[in-house]
Amino acid sequence: MFYISAARIPQNFYMRIKFALLFILILSFTACKNFGTNESESGSKDDDFSTLQINNDYQISIPRFMNGTTGLNEEASLQYQSLLKEAYLIIIDEPKAGFEEVFRDLEQYDDKLSVLQNYRDARLQILARTTNITKKSSSISSKMNGLDAESIELDAKVNGVNDEISYFLTFIEGGEQVYMIMAWTLKDKKAEHKKTFKTIAESFQLID
Repeated sequence: MFYISAARIPQNFYMRIKFALLFILILSFTACKNFGTNESESGSKDDDFSTLQINNDYQISIPRFMNGTTGLNEEASLQYQSLLKEAYLIIIDEPKAGFEEVFRDLEQYDDKLSVLQNYRDARLQILARTTNITKKSSSISSKMNGLDAESIELDAKVNGVNDEISYFLTFIEGGEQVYMIMAWTLKDKKAEHKKTFKTIAESFQLID
């Protein structure tokens, strides 16, 4: 992601970049492979959710039309998708201390920003280096179940995919972890899924 001497980069940083790039390639393939599918209206309603608990760490509500998968991103603690509706979701979490240490070592940490804002910018830089972002909203700060959060929407073109992809990104700061909720769909389905993706993100809650 950064043009820095390899001697200064910790080994786990290479692994993070590898996972991030692998994720972009996988999502590009997944998003384009089902363009011709028409959704049946007989499926579950979009407002029908179930609550999941992940690793005794957090809980989140997932629409019943999405199914668990393992093929979207190796780094994710949660992966769900609906091939019929072209809706995809992952959650990535990592220790705040580890993230801050790596980016301070790289001299890429901005002390004028919070840990959460630095994490947001780092993830956006990874995405920007592997896609052509055509539109990006301003970051919106909020509280989600008592936790600091940053939300961004963006559209991007991905090599090999004719249609633009719309991303809904939510970054959340926990006590020891930072989390990225990434949901995406085809741009022409953005309006259809926006409310559902917002409901998913706002349901995120740490397990005490």
